[in-house]
Amino acid sequence: MSRWYVFHVRTGQENKIKKLIEARCGAPNDTILQVIVPEEDVIDLAKGEKKVRKRKFLPGYILVETAGEVDEHTWHLLQTTPGVFKVLGAGIKPAPLEQREISQLLQELEDRKSKPVPKVEFNRGDKIEVKNGPFINFEGIVEEVNNERERLRVSVSIFGRSTILELDFWQVEKV
Repeated sequence: MSRWYVFHVRTGQENKIKKLIEARCGAPNDTILQVIVPEEDVIDLAKGEKKVRKRKFLPGYILVETAGEVDEHTWHLLQTTPGVFKVLGAGIKPAPLEQREISQLLQELEDRKSKPVPKVEFNRGDKIEVKNGPFINFEGIVEEVNNERERLRVSVSIFGRSTILELDFWQVEKV
């Protein structure tokens, strides 16, 4: 039965450390099955176009799947890899994640890969500026957020009267 461990690593260098672990331990092999850098797709607005980019889902952490117990030599290689701070767990011996924890985490990663999320999170009451469409340069306040449809209901003052607009995430920017 495989076991999953969480490694706290230097933030921003997760992919580099993953490659180092794979090179030092010869992963994937009989002991280390896989090393995962949790990432998600985000939608970013660049020059008026929607772009899908990768972002770290858990910055500063990587997941390592092992085949059962790991010998001392492999633990030493993992823990002395440059950029690895520690293996999460109680006491001296690292504790693996429980099966339900890793199942939930892997499911969350799959869900985030299948549906990109907006780069900026909007909340009720946020001040925004319209960056695209007929109401460009108008400022307003977010009244309602619909994450599934990636739409906002925004209150904007037009000719001195408050008007509700329904806009896409990519049409606005936080002020």
